[in-house]
Amino acid sequence: MYVLKTLSEVRELTEKWMKEYNDERPRDALDDQTPWEYLARHESRKNSNLGCH
Repeated sequence: MYVLKTLSEVRELTEKWMKEYNDERPRDALDDQTPWEYLARHESRKNSNLGCH
């Protein structure tokens, strides 16, 4: 529970929570990786020469 005095405090706290929720927490749908970890893994596979003949 939070006690906030101004609307700007609410906005600041909400922005921080949204960033953490959307960008920093692991997701079951992404094999328990954060979206950034998932993206980095898929980008490295796309740039790999392992699949090329």
